[in-house]
Amino acid sequence: MRLQSVLSRLFPRSFSAKLLAVAFVGIHVPLLLLILWLVGLAELDPRERWTVFAVVLCATLLGTAGTLAVLYRMLGPLRAAADALDVYYAEQRLPLLPEQGEDELGRLLRGINRSLRGIDAGLRDARRHALLDPLTESLNRRGCEQALGNSVIAAGHEGWPFVLFVIDMDNLKPINDRHGHAAGDAVLVRLVETAYGWLGPQDWIGRWGGDEFLIGVHSPEDEATLKLNQWLSMLETQDEAQAPVYASAGSAAHQPGEDAASLYRRADAAMYRAKFSGGRRLVRDGFEDPDTQTLPA
Repeated sequence: MRLQSVLSRLFPRSFSAKLLAVAFVGIHVPLLLLILWLVGLAELDPRERWTVFAVVLCATLLGTAGTLAVLYRMLGPLRAAADALDVYYAEQRLPLLPEQGEDELGRLLRGINRSLRGIDAGLRDARRHALLDPLTESLNRRGCEQALGNSVIAAGHEGWPFVLFVIDMDNLKPINDRHGHAAGDAVLVRLVETAYGWLGPQDWIGRWGGDEFLIGVHSPEDEATLKLNQWLSMLETQDEAQAPVYASAGSAAHQPGEDAASLYRRADAAMYRAKFSGGRRLVRDGFEDPDTQTLPA
């Protein structure tokens, strides 16, 4: 890379000129020196001619070898660029290619750096949006599955408490029928935005489908339940600008050794118990009387 920097000062805009200069110096300088030496000799006998031949041969071989070695070093940045592309393809690790010089090589390396950064940013954005619900910007079903799996792993390996809530709206259809689907969409957005106000940094909310949401909370069960009840009670507050939101909720606390599918089934079953008991209530898995969990009016 140091040789490239030196040559960039001499030939700032042409990589071809660098190669030609190196080839000229490496091959022709020894021959020019030989010619000057021969000019200084009056006459040569056969023995001296063999000496001259040996000198010419050695000079040519040494010049060629030196030229190839220098050219190999000059092509080092191109090899580094090829290796960087292979590494990014295999590991998605961005390279730090040198960007000095205004010649073809410098522009190429800068272009590779910019292109890979742009591709990487686009891929990250695409992966992020692939896990988000476009309306509410909460997790979509795929994002919920991934977040639930990660939370269960954290609960099992790190010992974190984890509670899963399944939320199903009771009055989205009446809101849509009375105020239009735009109002219903606004209610779903409001539900997610207000949830982010009390969720912790490791917690998450996602739209499982339609008007059903999953919420994962890494807190003790009683603490998580209190926060959820306060949130749902706040959503039921009615004013002129916002329709009240009524919901049925079921919850289940993660048990040692339990997988994500089993945890979801217990929380979902608790939600249906709340729904079939009249709605507007939270039922916790393991509590027999759902009426004791009715949300305040």
